Amino acid sequence: MNMDQLKNNKYISKCVESLKNGFQDIQTVVQEGNFKLFLKQFITLLVVFLLYRYFSGNFAVKVRSLEGKIDSLRVQQRNEQTYQTNKKLLMSLEPRFPNVEGKNEWLLGQIIDIFKKAELSPDITGMQTEDAANPTYITASLPVNSVMEFEQFANLIASVENREEFVKISGFSLEKDTDPTRVKSNKVTLTFNTVFPKEKIAKKLFKDYDRLMEAIRPKKEEKAPVVEEDDE
Repeated sequence: MNMDQLKNNKYISKCVESLKNGFQDIQTVVQEGNFKLFLKQFITLLVVFLLYRYFSGNFAVKVRSLEGKIDSLRVQQRNEQTYQTNKKLLMSLEPRFPNVEGKNEWLLGQIIDIFKKAELSPDITGMQTEDAANPTYITASLPVNSVMEFEQFANLIASVENREEFVKISGFSLEKDTDPTRVKSNKVTLTFNTVFPKEKIAKKLFKDYDRLMEAIRPKKEEKAPVVEEDDE
């Protein structure tokens, strides 16, 4: 038998001896009528265990309840943020669209103003066409002919794209002018279009519509002329 085996046998013998002594102590205490010492420890352990189960169970319920409330608040917050974002978007975009009551002359008036600012002459020979198939808006388009140079054409397109009112050019055609007196000019046909909401709903939806509109509208500050006084 080698040394390792001897050490293991000694260790096992000690464990067995310790267990025997422990059981003998328990038997002696019970025989002497002092088993209440063990009963007291057992009851204490049982109470601690039951309290742990009770409070840990209640705690878990409270945690689940709080987690549910937190999730509800997060959903509510996301919904409120989405609502406010959509509200701001509607308040900023809706005023750019014309009222449906003026659809017969609004687009024509915008086109005349665009060409006037560009110092060009529009030739409007066609009629305004409309499409009311969509349940919420009406689209309108109007073709316009004109003669202009390339630089004027580019500036006209840019002015329409940067215009605050919702007017767009959906298509155009450009042909070189063959008139020898207008070498740099081109014959251009542009199709202007816009959208008329069948009903504007922002004013009906938001009680603070007027106040918000005042904040959105650019405030033009009128500067009084400075009068210089001569020193006498």
